[in-house]
Amino acid sequence: MAPAAAVRGSGLVWLASIVLLALPGAPLLAHRAFARIPAAARAVLAGAAGAALTSFAMTAFALCGVSWSLPAVLGAALLLGVLLRPALGAGDIQTRAVPAVDGIAVVAAFVASISVCAAFLATAAGAASSPDLLFFWGPKAQRFAIAHTVDAGYLAQPALRYMHPYYPPLVTNLYALASMAAGRLSWTAATFLFPTLLAALAIGLPGILRTLPGARPAAASTAAVLVIAALAYIGMEADVGGNGDMPLLLFETLAVAVLLSPLASGPAGRLLAGILLAGAATAKIEGLPFALTAIAVFLWARRRELRLGSDLLRLAGPLAASLLAWFAYGEKTRLFRGYSGEGALLAPHPEHFAAAVSAIASALASTGHSLPWLIPLVCLLAAVPRLGRDAALPLVTAAGLAAFLLFTYLDRPGDPSQWIAWSAPRVFSPIPMLFALAAATARDDGASGD
Repeated sequence: MAPAAAVRGSGLVWLASIVLLALPGAPLLAHRAFARIPAAARAVLAGAAGAALTSFAMTAFALCGVSWSLPAVLGAALLLGVLLRPALGAGDIQTRAVPAVDGIAVVAAFVASISVCAAFLATAAGAASSPDLLFFWGPKAQRFAIAHTVDAGYLAQPALRYMHPYYPPLVTNLYALASMAAGRLSWTAATFLFPTLLAALAIGLPGILRTLPGARPAAASTAAVLVIAALAYIGMEADVGGNGDMPLLLFETLAVAVLLSPLASGPAGRLLAGILLAGAATAKIEGLPFALTAIAVFLWARRRELRLGSDLLRLAGPLAASLLAWFAYGEKTRLFRGYSGEGALLAPHPEHFAAAVSAIASALASTGHSLPWLIPLVCLLAAVPRLGRDAALPLVTAAGLAAFLLFTYLDRPGDPSQWIAWSAPRVFSPIPMLFALAAATARDDGASGD
């Protein structure tokens, strides 16, 4: 095989191996509680849940000193998915019929397809590639693949502290697994995960949103389009190809959509949401405050109908297990202790508050970044008179995430304006998604309560 053809072939294998992540999630999504979710959407949810389970298995292997191999890791994750099935409960919680696909949903699917195609073309042209892939995510994944485990020796080198050894492991774990399957890290294939996961979101999200109780199918479909279009545009503008932002957004979006849907009325949906939130928390650091806020708001809103102990375990147990395994690995190898690698969250500098807020507003209002924010915001404002109580979940989570990001920007002694200019469009991108999901909770009858 010619060298160029071999490179292309390994890239295809690299991407195809990501599809295998749906196997560990399949036992969960085959449960009858998810029967009325369309098959394509269930496959996406299985892939996302399987990714979280697989990364947990890889971290557990590293903690126990067991080398990674594709069959062993996927087998362990599949076993974990089977063992979790009893926690899904026995009942079918979706009793209402899913609305038929209408004309607006067809138009929504067309617009989403255009957005995804644009993201693929931008990635192919190199316009959506990420410098962070070259300097951070990629090198770590490459070394992990070579070592067949988390390479503690590599991360411990003083000259490589910018690799942030304490950073959550999911993205580098899965990149390493795909690299082991392909025989090499395919940098190009890694950048194509941005449009690939965007396409997965375009398939999975409408299937969940169409089940929202009391919401118009048109509103839910419109919200899905706004999310996909916004993420496509922001991703191309902010160069997210190959970094951790798109996996994070996939987990966050699907988790909130599940918590807003009828699935959240039973144990199956709550466990699935918990696994997805664990995926978010182990994808990037900001996924942890996102997940904790979403869990807290959901528990408060549903406090009268929940069994606090069992439902808290379903929602927060996967997150706690995933982070404890990673922090235990850091403690064992003396690489890190929690998220204390930079002394973060200990010494904020409020004197930079005005400059930070101004820089954030400027970054989000700049040409190319404002439109993906304005359209979901307009739809949210239009839906305000009819918003249901569930709108509090995405809205309060958005507020919590924004507060955390602002606090993070203030946690360094220098003026954060330059840092904000290149990072804010990326890290704030879940917020327009949350606005769109909140708009999808609008009621037909104008009621704003239950």
